[in-house]
Formats: sequence, C-alpha cells, structure tokens
Amino acid sequence: MKIYKYIRHEPFSVDYTQNYTVLDIAALLLKTNHNSMIVTKDKKPIYIITNTDLINFFLQKDDTLSLSEIIQKYPKKILALEKNEDIYEAYNKMRTAGIEHLIVVDKGELLGEVYQQDLVMKFVEFALKDDLTGLNNKRFLDTIIQKYNKTNTQIGVIFVDIDHFKRFNDRYGHKIGDLVIQFVAKQIQKSIRDVDFAFRCGGDEFVVMVFGQEKFVVEKVASRIFDKITSKDDKKFGKVSVTMGIGMYPDEKDDLNEVLKLADKRLYDAKFSGRGKIESNS
Repeated sequence: MKIYKYIRHEPFSVDYTQNYTVLDIAALLLKTNHNSMIVTKDKKPIYIITNTDLINFFLQKDDTLSLSEIIQKYPKKILALEKNEDIYEAYNKMRTAGIEHLIVVDKGELLGEVYQQDLVMKFVEFALKDDLTGLNNKRFLDTIIQKYNKTNTQIGVIFVDIDHFKRFNDRYGHKIGDLVIQFVAKQIQKSIRDVDFAFRCGGDEFVVMVFGQEKFVVEKVASRIFDKITSKDDKKFGKVSVTMGIGMYPDEKDDLNEVLKLADKRLYDAKFSGRGKIESNS
C-alpha cells in the first residue's frame, strides 16, 4: 500500500522567504481551517508548524517570533518521503525518527501530509478487516466470540457459503471469483443493521451475527440476505447461489463456539440435501 493514499488533506504551505510571525501563522491557519502549515524553500519542505506548536509558542510568550526565528529556536526533524513509499516502511521511519507528521512529496515537490495517528488506526483496520471485502475478518470474529461467550446476550448466527464457488474460478478466472465474493459480501452488509456483524472467514464462507433478536427475526434476516444474493443476474458472472445455516445463542447452546459449529453443521446438511437453501433446524 502506497503512502500517498493516506494524505489527509491538501497541504497548506508558505515559502520560507515570507517570514510570517507566529500571530500571522495563527491567523492563516484559522482562516484556512488547517491544522498545520508546511514551510518550503525552493519548493522543498523544510519545516512544519502545527496547532500544537502554536499553543507552545504562545505559552512561551514567543508570539512575536518570525518564521526564521521559529525555525532557529525550535529546530525539529521533518521526514519527507516520495509518494510511492510503502505504508509500513513509512510508519517505521516515522517511529524511528520520533515524528508525528510525515510530508509526502512527488519528485521532491510537496503533495501533502500524513499523520502517524492515521496510520496507527489504519493498521488496526488492516488487522481486523478482510482486505478483499472490507468485512470483519476471522481474527475479529474470534474477538467477538471471546467477548460475548458465556453472557446473556442473545445472538443469532448465520453461516453463508457460496454454492459451487470453484466453478466461477475455473470458468472465469480468479479475478471474477473475487468479484463474486465482493458481491456476496456487499449484499450481506446491505442486509444487516449497524449493530450486527458480518465476517468473511476465508475463501467463500461468511458469518453473520444478529444481536438481540428472536429466531424468527434472524430467519428473516437470513432470507433477506439470501434473496438479495440469488435475485441478481450479473453480466460478468451470472447468478450466484448460496446455502445458509442458522444457530441461536444461548437458546440452543450456551457456548457461542458450539452455536457456530451448529450453524455450520446445518449449512452442510443443507448442502448435502441439495444446496441453495436456508436450514435453521437440526
């Protein structure tokens, strides 16, 4: 992943020769609604002033300092990286240099800024999200199971599996196979509430957790997902069939892991008996 994709906003910059005072800089940032200002010399970034810096200048009663005096009195490291730098390498360099702001350049000329806190949040997202679909991943599913297992929270578990998925890859290639997975994930996400969770557990298998609802409501959610997926006839890959299994926690089993196994078993029972259906009873 390239670092330039995480530029927060268009940069606000001034040339070193303009030599604004602290008060001038504060007024400019307020007027332009920016959190920082990059100082350039011959179009190359040489310094950065943030809102936090301004607060420090005022506390130190340095509000009359000029730009050149600020740079001299408060030297700081800046890190400018070319736009195609890998995001992980960029973060490592920021951490090693002990800086919060990364300046992104294209052949030396300023493109914008990336904040370390944005990268940290992105890494958290990478850790918990499936790259292909944007759904939660198996790691996050394990976390949710650990959080809610042995509690009184009512959870409906829906297992979803794409029927004959291998045929899409064999007939159209893996790129189309990926489109099929993305399509199914999108229909699942569109069919559930914000308080519910959808996970891709690898390959063509998905898990949905519906919170605080009776079994008949969970079955309606499953039917909605099923209908959204199977009613489409895509120009690239045609119709998609899915098989689904449902389990209820803690009504059917008082261990959430066992409920997932139950929903998975019902899914495979449905596959064995003909696929393209929803099974909610043993």
